[in-house]
Amino acid sequence: MPMVAPNPRTKPTSHGTTSRSPASRSPASPRSARKWWTPLALPLIISAFVHASVVVALIAFDAFPGAPGRVAIHNSDDVTTALHLAPSPVPEPPPEVKPEPVPEPAPIAAAEPAPTPAAAVEPAPEISTTVVFEQPVAPPKPVAPARPAPAAEPTPTVSTPAPVAQAPMAGFAGVNVQVARRVVYAVDVSGAMAQCLDTVLLELRRSIGRLDSDQQFQVVFFREDLSGATRVAAIDDASGKATLLSATPESKRRVDQLLRSARPSGRSAPAVGLKRALEFGPDVIFLLTSNIRRTDAGQADNTRVLRMLEDLNPKSRITGRRAVVIKTLQFVEDDPTGLMQAIADAHGDGPGSYTLLKIADIERAVR
Repeated sequence: MPMVAPNPRTKPTSHGTTSRSPASRSPASPRSARKWWTPLALPLIISAFVHASVVVALIAFDAFPGAPGRVAIHNSDDVTTALHLAPSPVPEPPPEVKPEPVPEPAPIAAAEPAPTPAAAVEPAPEISTTVVFEQPVAPPKPVAPARPAPAAEPTPTVSTPAPVAQAPMAGFAGVNVQVARRVVYAVDVSGAMAQCLDTVLLELRRSIGRLDSDQQFQVVFFREDLSGATRVAAIDDASGKATLLSATPESKRRVDQLLRSARPSGRSAPAVGLKRALEFGPDVIFLLTSNIRRTDAGQADNTRVLRMLEDLNPKSRITGRRAVVIKTLQFVEDDPTGLMQAIADAHGDGPGSYTLLKIADIERAVR
């Protein structure tokens, strides 16, 4: 620390300080006053700096407390001051302010639950004490990847045909035709039929009576007079026109009365009877005759009749069938000329198209 030269105007005291003499206390001029504090300026500045350092140190110790110790501070004029610094007290936290308790709302009395009926106490399940040893499980076998199933083929739709109404049939004395909506009976009323005509006409009435109302029929009578003239007659309808008749009860009663009035006479002429029967366009013709050999001209006449039938009832080029089925029925005796058999073979629908009927057979059929 720099030494200060003693002022001659001052004298030292017992405390090591200086005091001015009485002479020095006299008023001085401004110039002299400036001379006395000039030497003190530097120490004052140093002292201020030291005090500022102490304040900074105190602040630092307050921020970073440490162990207490002695700090020596040297002041100006060789004055040493010892200070004991205690650690700064830790500020106590402010007292915690407790919020005032909020009064709780009065509890609402809950409705007491209805008493639950005591459940039946089930007995505890019995514990089986049997020890089961598990069998070792074999490792799963590798499964081959499933192949995709082939697409199912669409099932063809089979249309069920609508049921077809069964076609009506017709028959005479056991000789039947399965499909017969239009039926014509060609009846020989020559003298050769005198022995069996009544029985034949009786069976004819029975055959017509079995027809349904949706069927049609006609009866053609044929013969040749003694003069050689042929006679062909059919039953007229209510308007007086010979046509197919509906198988109604009225038509059947009218035909029944006409059949009762038929009388045999003359000779047989099957060709003219078949020709007239085909003109009605039927499905089937029942040719009823007997003893043709007595009046026909033999084999030459048979050829003429067969040629005429071939022209009137030819075979279809598509189906090979004929439009009209002809069933020939010979009564009492077999036909020795073979004409009835030939007609049945050419225009029938198969075996049974030619039939020989005895009187006993007809009467048995009638009964």
